[in-house]
This record gives sequence, C-alpha cells and structure tokens, in this order.
Amino acid sequence: MEFKSRIIGIISLAVLVITGISTVLVLNFQSKLVLRNNSMELGLMSRIIIRSIDQDMIRGETGNVQNTLQSIGNYPEIMGLRIVSPGGYILNSKNSSEIGYKSQDFVSSYETAGRPAIVDNSMLLYTPIYNEPRCFGCHSSRVKINGLVEIKSDLARTKENILAMRRALVFANILTAVFISLLLGLLLSNRIVKPAKALLKTLKRVEDGDMDARAEPDSGGELGILAESFNRMADRIKELHEKNLNKEMKINKARMELEHQRTLEELNSRLEFKVKEVETANHAILSLSRELKSKNVELGKMIGRLKRIGELGRALSHSIELQEILRLVIRTASELLNADNGFIFLEKTGSQKLRFQYRKATGVENADSSMDLDRRHYKEMLAEGANVFSKKATVSGSAEISVIGAPFRIKERPAGGMVLEKTEGTFSEDELQLLASLSDQAVIAIENAWLYELERANYFGTIQALVNVIEATDKYTRGHSERVKTIALMIGRRLGIPKKEQELLEYAAILHDIGKVGVDAMIVNKNGRLTRAELSLLKAHPVIGNEILGPIGTMDGIRTTILQHHEKYNGTGYPYGISGNDITLKAR
Repeated sequence: MEFKSRIIGIISLAVLVITGISTVLVLNFQSKLVLRNNSMELGLMSRIIIRSIDQDMIRGETGNVQNTLQSIGNYPEIMGLRIVSPGGYILNSKNSSEIGYKSQDFVSSYETAGRPAIVDNSMLLYTPIYNEPRCFGCHSSRVKINGLVEIKSDLARTKENILAMRRALVFANILTAVFISLLLGLLLSNRIVKPAKALLKTLKRVEDGDMDARAEPDSGGELGILAESFNRMADRIKELHEKNLNKEMKINKARMELEHQRTLEELNSRLEFKVKEVETANHAILSLSRELKSKNVELGKMIGRLKRIGELGRALSHSIELQEILRLVIRTASELLNADNGFIFLEKTGSQKLRFQYRKATGVENADSSMDLDRRHYKEMLAEGANVFSKKATVSGSAEISVIGAPFRIKERPAGGMVLEKTEGTFSEDELQLLASLSDQAVIAIENAWLYELERANYFGTIQALVNVIEATDKYTRGHSERVKTIALMIGRRLGIPKKEQELLEYAAILHDIGKVGVDAMIVNKNGRLTRAELSLLKAHPVIGNEILGPIGTMDGIRTTILQHHEKYNGTGYPYGISGNDITLKAR
C-alpha cells in the first residue's frame, strides 16, 4: 500500500507540475496576445485619425477634425483621445474643454512615439503626425513633427477577462489531475501492485532457503518478463549453490582472487605513474594560464587606452574652444598614462599664452599663476626637441621622478607641448608612443581651433559690411541694428543661453533688417504715411532677408531668427502670423 501511494503521489505531482507550467505558459501567451491586439487596434485607430486629418486639411475642412475625435472617442474603451503638440499641449481633443492645456498623460516628446505604454489599468500610445511639404503653408519646413495623436485605452475589462480565463484553466487542470490520479491508482492496483506483491512473496521464500520456490507470471508486459527472469535467476542460484559445496571450486576461487589482487597492484603502480605525469602537465598548464592571464590583462589595458583615444578623437573633432581642447587633452593623457601631474603649454605669437595643470584626484586647473619655479623649465625642454622624450628630474628637493614630454609643432614651428610626471615607477616605451599619438591629435585640434578663430574674424568682417549696407539704405534706422544687438545680448546672457547661441543671436540682431535692401528706397525713406500696398512691400523684408542669406551656409543658424523677428507672441505679427512658442527663442 505504501509503494502504491508513493507512485500515485509522484505521478500526481508530475501531472500537477506539467499542467501548472502549461497553464502559466498559455496564460502568459494569451495575456501578451490580448495586449498586442489592443496595441494594434490603437495603432490602426491612430493611422485612421491621421489620414482623416490629412484629408480634412487638404479639403480645408478643419472643423471635421473635432467631429472625428468625438466620433471615435465615444467608444467605451477609449479613456482619452487628443492631438497634442511635441511639447505636450492639447491642440484638439474629444473633450473640447481640454484644448490649450497640457496633457496630464503626456510622458515625453518623441521617445515613446509609436510604442504603447502600460500605465495602471490603461494603455497609452503616441503616434507622430509628420510635417510634409503640403503642410509647409501652415507649418515651418524646419519642423519635423507637427503634433502627436494621443490615445488612452482602458484595460480593466481586458484584465477581468484574462482573470476569468485564468480561473477556468486552473480549475480544469485541477480536475484533470484528480481524474488522472484516480485512473492511475486503478491501473497500478491491477497491473503492477498485485503481481509485484506475488513476486516479493516468492523472493522472500528464496531468501529463507527455499531454492525450489518459483514465481507464477500471471500478467503480461514487463512484470511477466520480470517473473520469468526471476525464475531463471533462481535456477542459476540453485546451480551455483550446489557447485559452491565442492571443495575444489573453493580452491580455484581463492587462486583467482589472488591473481586478481596481483593485477590490481600492477594497475595501481601504473596509475601512480600516470598521476605523476598528470601533475607535471598540470603544473605546465598552470604556468601557461598565468602567463596568458597576464597577457589578457595587458591586452585589456591596451584596448581601454585605444577606446579612450577614440573617444578623445571624437570629442576633439566636435570641439572648437581652445581652452576646452587643452583641458580635455591633458586630462586624457594624464589618466591614460596614470601620471601624478600633467602640464600643457600653448604659445602663439600675438595670442594669449595658455597653461593648464592636471593633478591626480584633483582635476585640471589653470597654471598661469600657480606654476612653480622648478617646472617652468619644462617649456625650454619642449622647445629643444621635435619628438617625445623621457627623463629623470628632481622637483622641490624631493626624490627623483620620471618625466615624459611631447612638444607641439604647428607649421614646423614650436608652439608648446605637454609634460607628465610619475613619482613611482617609470614610463614604458609603449606609453611614449601613446603620448606621441595623443600629441598628434592635440596639434590637429589646436590648428582647427585657430583656423576657426580666423574664419570667425573674417565672418564678423563680412557681417559688419552687410550692416553698413543696411545703414546706408535706411536713414531712419542708422545705429538701430547696433542697439538691437546690445539689448538682445543683455537679455540672452540674463536668460543664460549658451555662448554659441549668443554668437548667433549677435549676428541675427545685426542683420535682422538686411531684407530692406530689397525694398524700394522710396518706400523705406518715405516721409508720409505708407499706403496699404507700400506697407505690404515693407513687411516682406524678413522674407527677403531670409532669401538673401540663403546661399551662405554659415547663416543657416540665424535665418529663422531674421525671418521671425516681426512675429508677435499673440499671433498678430508678420510675415506668417505665428504665435507663442512656435516663434524661436532668439526671435522672441
């Protein structure tokens, strides 16, 4: 009975585990399928709304957009249906009272667009409305996305259906497991337990010394075969029992055991020899593994250095500020070569001399005034040679330290360089080559920064020439552009806009009325009141200015500011009548 209970229990447990796992898999699959169907339905609904809006805009029936949203938003599963700006403000909604406010469900601008998000018991989907050429009449061509369709769907009913399905499956699986357990109990009782008990009873008789006891195979299958095998085994046991009574068999058996023992001893001897060979091989493998580990560590350091060099190259290629370049170069070089101190010098005729110092665990600081006397001779060391060098030096009476340096030569002329110090250990040949590579990258970046400064000076001269053209054609606004530049820069600095944006703001302020050169001078300088036609021509000067600056590639950053400088926050400005945050910050 105990044997039967164990088997039934094990099988029942296995059935419960298998059915439980299958239930979990089925439920997970069904849940994902239901959520995916909801996501597809929301995506399809968004595309239908976008196509409807597109058709309404082409036909000029903008009022149908609100009707479309209200019609689709009447479905009970739709909790919210809106069209929002990239900043999250509601442009249209099935609930017209929300228009103009910021959406409370808005997550981010473009990061979640096209991908559904599950929030509590609802699904939220944003679908972008892209700006196309036919929309340029109402929207700026520089804008990529005019708005986003926001749909919020209720998942409460879906989760209730999934929960009901889960309960039904669990109940069905429990009934299935109980039924299978009962059925297996009946089968085990008739096909396994009874024949097994008869076989055990016969085995007990043999154990008690009844060599003539035999099992009666009264069932087919494995138990019948087992009973026949047991009978043959009993016959064999009886035969061996009789042979063991023979004394000669005992002697032969003892002799065989002795021979077997000798064989084991010989095998043990061979095994010991093999063990020694394996130990020797293991020592050799251990030595090789240590060497390989050392090589791997060295390779890892090289890969890390190459990665940092690549990152430095990318950073330098995007940087044009000279001081930022020097700080980045000395920090990267000092950290890669594990230097305790680093110094970088840059000197150019007619320009400011720059010096920066890197201190380990402190960072980079300006060294124009803090450079001690013992290190001022580094500049002469850099000027003496054209290649990297490695030396020993003594600083402030301390112990001897290792010093390596790399001079900067720009257009075959010395322009400073960088020097690194290490108080413990020395710099390797690989580190010298690494410093040379970093020096080459620094020279290229410095040259580019100097070229940018020269180009910016020439560019500013061109700007001044264009301003003179404006001043010459409009006697009423002489000095106006300079005043606009001064006031705009004061406001921009107070708002904390970046330095690069301040530069673009300065150029835009100076050139904001350049379009007046395309307006008849009689209209610009007219003493009396302008007619409606003359006023329309004068109001076109922002568009003319945008077209004048169009062929100049470097003007792209200020053309929009010039085009919008007469727009008003309430939408009553010109030339396009845009309003609010649609006007760029520099134009406002």
